[in-house]
Amino acid sequence: MNIRAIIQKIKSGFSHHEEELSDEAVVKFLHILEDLREEEASCDKVYAKIDEYVENEVDKRDAAQLMPLIREHLDLCPECCEEYEALLDVLEKTSKQKDG
Repeated sequence: MNIRAIIQKIKSGFSHHEEELSDEAVVKFLHILEDLREEEASCDKVYAKIDEYVENEVDKRDAAQLMPLIREHLDLCPECCEEYEALLDVLEKTSKQKDG
């Protein structure tokens, strides 16, 4: 998927929602696009950002919306997806222990 297709997908996704992205979300999205161009979305780059992605999910933010290239890579790469699921599991259990 090229950058143009990603932007189009994002635009079409927001046309059905009434809420707007916060300035912080837009800035983060732009940083992700700068850091992780499609041709550069290697496992090493994803691994460096996976903790931020998981923290967004645990904090009930739409990580896939904030970091679409990470989500796309996770959908395509079983090794990175396994790391993601393990980290998510640990953070969710830790979060539940703090709450309970």
